[in-house]
Amino acid sequence: MTTHLVLIPSYDAGANLRQTVQAALAVWPSVMVVDDASTDGSAGGVEALGAALLRRPRNGGKGAAVLDGLTLAQAQGFTHALVMDADGQHPAACIAAFMAASVARPAARVLGRPQFGP
Repeated sequence: MTTHLVLIPSYDAGANLRQTVQAALAVWPSVMVVDDASTDGSAGGVEALGAALLRRPRNGGKGAAVLDGLTLAQAQGFTHALVMDADGQHPAACIAAFMAASVARPAARVLGRPQFGP
């Protein structure tokens, strides 16, 4: 689908970023990582996996990274984005269901519900 994108803001996420990108790409073809001026080199290689990469020149926080990613995604023709944390806390197996809900109701904001263990 060319309208929906998985957007992953990242700052010093280490090996978790690569695993998160691989898991997202396994279920969704359009993934963009926004590297928020990481110093650990974690964003290196995500393009080789098949993800788009936007590098911010200095750290501005998650909100700034998401905003920059959304701005670029819109310029590239995407109309919707699912924001997924780089640390792997969001299960990639849920991506298809979220995207299907968005396609079914494109004017709606689709939100997850936190699920905490004991």
